[in-house]
Amino acid sequence: MFKNWPIKILSTLIFSLVLSACSLIPGQNQKEVVTLRYWGLWDSATVANQVINDYKQIKPNVNIIYEKKSPQQYRETLVSQIASGKGPDIFQFHNTWTSSLNNELTPIPGTIISQSDFKNKYYPTIFKDLRNSDKKLIGFPTGIDGLGLYWNEDIFQAAGITGPPATWQQLAQTAAKLTVRDSTGKIRTAGVALGTASNVDHFSDILALMIMQNGGDLKSPTDKLSADALDYYIHFAKGQDRVWDETMPASTVAFAGGNLAMYLAPSWRATEIKNANPLLKFKLAPVPQLEGGRVAWASYWAVGVSSKSANQQEALEFIKYLQEDQTLIKLYSESAKTPGRFYGQPYPKIALAQKLASDPIVGAFVSDAPYMRSFPMASRTFDNGLNDQIIKAYEDAINATISGTPLTTALSTTAKNVEKILTKFSSSSQ
Repeated sequence: MFKNWPIKILSTLIFSLVLSACSLIPGQNQKEVVTLRYWGLWDSATVANQVINDYKQIKPNVNIIYEKKSPQQYRETLVSQIASGKGPDIFQFHNTWTSSLNNELTPIPGTIISQSDFKNKYYPTIFKDLRNSDKKLIGFPTGIDGLGLYWNEDIFQAAGITGPPATWQQLAQTAAKLTVRDSTGKIRTAGVALGTASNVDHFSDILALMIMQNGGDLKSPTDKLSADALDYYIHFAKGQDRVWDETMPASTVAFAGGNLAMYLAPSWRATEIKNANPLLKFKLAPVPQLEGGRVAWASYWAVGVSSKSANQQEALEFIKYLQEDQTLIKLYSESAKTPGRFYGQPYPKIALAQKLASDPIVGAFVSDAPYMRSFPMASRTFDNGLNDQIIKAYEDAINATISGTPLTTALSTTAKNVEKILTKFSSSSQ
């Protein structure tokens, strides 16, 4: 009865080997392991890895290595590394870099998210900012940010003013009431940090917002509306009625020190200020407006997939996961727990707005988000490129005007410089 045993054993062994071989074929019983490199800028590895570990439960074959990079020289390093084939699969980028990263970002296909779905879920500026010259989506936002009006509660209370101004006219009047000078005329407590370039930390964002609100042309600011906006900006630091001047410390330092009543800045400055002065009582309000209109400022970061990635589909699926409601909520919560952080990034999705609407800090940005617009004058992107060069062109206009150069002359020079810069970066992205 054992005479056929060698044949039976051989058949069993062959069958086992075939099964083992099949299990190694990608797409069969075991998926091929994929490793993605992810470059971030603001979240710590501790925060990012919590979300990555959650994703690992869904896609166990996908390994994601998160690297927090320094913002200095980030854009140049990113471009050079992608060009050499050594760059990340996934990376963060500023919303104003879309045109200059045309060669580095892969478009997001409709299988990940349709344009109509994207448009319905996100604020209008995000839909506009995160499409390339071919009108293709190239990234998802990691948050929404821009400018908010910080106001010192103790200074307002001492002056009998119950709340922040809603218009620029009200802001000018309030700033005048809150400015305190010594016997020599030197400003001791400034009403608002506006009018200069040297010590107003986010002067470019503020001036760009003013020109936008007034209907001026940031690409070619030779029109009267742009000139009027620049004139209004510098008047806060001119003459006997000035409420700010170049003798004051940097605006963030002045506000944190309690020597500044109002200050325009992004949401992330709140953490810096609280760390510098935990006892300072302040809140944020939406940015001031002109009568009858509403335009706010957008400056935020997004995440995209490298055009050189060998695993684009897996990378696209991960950045889609980063946009799910529960993922954004977790990222905000975990970021807020980071020592010294206090807050996460305001949510970029319309459906999540109510979760932050009443927050005394980030609620202002959620309120302004539907009205936000952007332009490459965003401060502290450290891009050594489009933003920084256009900012320098407008900085020169402010300084020249303060020194006595006519507004039209200063802005004519700025317009020529901005045109050259935009042309340079448009051609380099082809």
